[in-house]
Parts: sequence; C-alpha cells; structure tokens
Amino acid sequence: MTAAAPLPTLGVAKVKPLVYASAAVAAIGGLIFGYDIGGSGGTFTMDGFRDQMDWGPLPASGQSEKKSVSDAQGWITSVFALGAVAGSIPSGYFTDKFGRRPTLMLYAMIFIVSAVIMGVSPNVACLDVGRFIGGIGVGGLSMATTMYQSEIAPERIRGMLVALQQLSITFGIFLAALFNVGLQHWSQGWRFSYMGNGFFAVALLVLIFFCPESPRWLHKVGRVDEAKATLHKVLNDDEVEHEYDMICQDERVALAAAKSKWSDLFRAHHHMSYRTFVGTMVLFLQQFTGINAIMYFAPVIFADFLSSNLALLANLLLQFLNFVSTFITIACVDKFGRRTLLIYGSFMMAVFSYVVAILSSHSFNYNESNVLAALIVVFCALYVISFAYSWGPVGWIVPAEIFPMHLRGKGMSITTTGNWLANFAIGRLTPELLRKEVFDLYGTFVFFGSCCVGMGFFTLLFVPETRSVALEQMTEVVGKFRKMSYVKRLTHWRLQPEAAVAHKEVEMAGSGKHAPALVA
Repeated sequence: MTAAAPLPTLGVAKVKPLVYASAAVAAIGGLIFGYDIGGSGGTFTMDGFRDQMDWGPLPASGQSEKKSVSDAQGWITSVFALGAVAGSIPSGYFTDKFGRRPTLMLYAMIFIVSAVIMGVSPNVACLDVGRFIGGIGVGGLSMATTMYQSEIAPERIRGMLVALQQLSITFGIFLAALFNVGLQHWSQGWRFSYMGNGFFAVALLVLIFFCPESPRWLHKVGRVDEAKATLHKVLNDDEVEHEYDMICQDERVALAAAKSKWSDLFRAHHHMSYRTFVGTMVLFLQQFTGINAIMYFAPVIFADFLSSNLALLANLLLQFLNFVSTFITIACVDKFGRRTLLIYGSFMMAVFSYVVAILSSHSFNYNESNVLAALIVVFCALYVISFAYSWGPVGWIVPAEIFPMHLRGKGMSITTTGNWLANFAIGRLTPELLRKEVFDLYGTFVFFGSCCVGMGFFTLLFVPETRSVALEQMTEVVGKFRKMSYVKRLTHWRLQPEAAVAHKEVEMAGSGKHAPALVA
C-alpha cells in the first residue's frame, strides 16, 4: 500500500472561492426546508387560511382549538415529514448510483411540483398531498446536501461549510416568518407561505449546473481524471496529492470489502454498528430538543397570551435570532469541536425549557401580565439560540462525517430517515400536547427540557469528537474513543482526536508555536 502524501500546511493555504460557492448553492436545499418550517405554522393564525380551511376564528385566550382543527394542524405539519421519510430512503441509492449533483437536481424538481400543488390547494386534503410530495423533495435534499458539502470541502473547514446547511435552514425560517407578517391581512397571502420556496428550488436546479461533482464520487465510479481535475479546481496544488491519496486509501478499503451491503452498517468491523448507532441517534434526538414545536407552532403558542399580530411578530423575532445565532456555529464548530457544542447546547436548552414551563404554569396568570408574556418570549428566544449553535447544525455535521466513503450514502439514508420519523412524530403530537386538557404549554416544555438533559448525557457518553479528522481516519478515532472509560468521557467535555492534534502541530510548526495540550 502506498503511503499517503504528507499533510499540507493546513490553516495557511487559502480556500478557493469555488468551494464556498458550491457549498452555498447546495445549501439552498436547506433554505427550502427552512421556508417550509417557518411558513406553515404561521398560517394557522391567518384569517384567510382559517376561512379557506373552514376552521373558524382563533379560539379566545385560555381556550383550546377544536379537536378537529388540532388534528388538521398536526397532519399539515407532520405529513411533510412523512414524505421526507419516503424521500430520504432512496436518496442514498441515487447519490451512489447517479452522483451527488444529479440527485440534488432530481429532488429540486420534485419540490417544484409540490410547490405548485400547495399554492393552488382548495382544502386541507389537497394541501396535505402537496406537502407530502414536498417532503419527498426535502427528504432527499437534506441528505444529499450535507453529503455533497462534506465531500467538496477541505477537512479544515468542513464543519463550517456543512454548517451552511443549518444557516440556510434558519434563514429560510426567518424569511417565511417575515413574509407571514406582511401577508397575514391578505386573504390569499397564505398561499405564498406554502409555495414561495418553489422559487428557491428553481434557483437550486439552475445553479447546481455550474458546480463540480464530488471528487470522491467521481473516483469511486472510476472517473479518475475527472476526480483529479475537480480536486485541482477546489484545492490548492500542494493539497491535491495528499487529498487524492486519502481518497485512494478509502477506496481500497471499499474494494477490499467488495460491494457494500446495508447489513455492513450493523457489523462490528471498523466499529460500523457503533457509528451507525451514533449517527442515527444524533439526528433522531435532534427533533426531541423540541425545536420544531417552536418552529412550527410558535405563532399558535404565543397567540395564547398575545394578539395574533403580536404572536407573528414574536415568532419573527425568534426566527431572526435563530438565523443570526447560527453564525456562532460557523465561527466555533471547527475551533471548539462538535462534542462541546452539543453538550453545552443540550444543558442550556434544558434550563430555558424548564424556565418557560414554570412561567407558563397555572400558578401564573399570564393572560393579565404583559411582563410575564414578554419573559416567556425572551426565554423561548434563549432556547432557540442554544439550539441554533448546537444541535441544529452540529446534528447534521456528525452523521455527515462519521461514515466511510463506501457506506456514506446508505448510512446517511438511515440517519436522515430517523430524523424525519422523529420530525413526523413531533409535528403530529405537538398540537395535541399543547391542548389544555393534555400537557398544556407547561407540561410540553417540561417534556422537551427533560429530553435535552438526556441528550447531554448521551453526547458525553457516546459521541466522539470528529473535528479536523480526515474522513478516511474516522475508524481509528472512533476506536480510541470507545476504549476510553465512561468516567473519562463524562469528566472531559472537550476531547480532541490525535489526528486533529497532528494537523494542529503541522499548522503551528511554521509559526514557531506549539499546539496546545488537549485531551485525546
């Protein structure tokens, strides 16, 4: 076996603009998803939408929606996630068979069809059909986007570029919330809340033509010359040899394992069953932060103690903070690591969820207190900020990094499917949980806060640090983490693999400095 080329001077060489441009174009898939999240929930308080769906006016403060309306809201929200499950299952096959770019284009076209159906829907049934088809599109895009970004990016900025997916999701949510505020008094404005992201799908379909295919996929299917040409486009010349050798090493492992099977994801060899467990649980648990209970239903929640107009404005504030806070991840994820952000985010979300639960409990008469209503909005905002720098983007980064090349498509199909199944469950159940006779707002936030506590301990015990680790070196990193005692995992929040330390030492060598001593 040929030795890998020496590491280039990481951190010194500049990243080519084409890398950023390609990652940003792929991230339009996240923008489509985000617009859906921010758009649908806001329509539930719009008079024009409620009249069209024959729901009647918003219930008076302190009262619950009719059971039939809660059911309809749950299905409108969750059927999108159900479609995403259907879209994410074959996405791994498509990305492996046809390439990352053609898969992005296919799912963009599917979403364009759904946007038209949603925009002309006369009733809930037709809207549900459009949202199911739209879910198929977004389910495929959510997997293919992060895969493409992680494979087109140099490893030193891979976390930052994959975080663009979450940034684009939060920007899409913010845009939809902004449009909802402006469209709420127009009887047909709700239609643009559902179909507006179709324009983003058209943009993705056009712009992806100008982006390169993943060099890892090109090499995998035998298009070696194209793979090398693409590497020269996206990397500096002194990085190409090392990166290509790493790809070849990974490909040799794939060839030695012959044709990969779904069952390979659950084998002990190369810690694959453990990696599948971690990747699946991270994306599955992401939904149990309760974030989509806020993202989808914030206007409905706030309408309980604010006017419908103020509820939409409060929702707009949350979505703006959600978008801005994602920049924290872009600045920090490759500096402090994935594990650290997940842990801090989990426990901070738990604290803020419990505070909202206390403030909204029946011991307070929040209908008569503007100050208390404002406090609930503030702590919901702090909760959203905590999600935006942690489980939001990092929840997608970890699964995108943890699988080897020959199983990445299948592995991310499973992890993405798990995420959408959880999304479906949360979207379907939240309107029921919020009913006064069930959990109400108090019990709902106690439930999600407790989930966040559990997620913090899950990260401490089971999630290895993958910062600055070459995709081809992940087996060694996972193996060393598994050998650590549970006590050491619990007491050392911030871990750094030896591979990352090696890269840091190379980077610091030229400046005469020494890499800091970090826990391995």
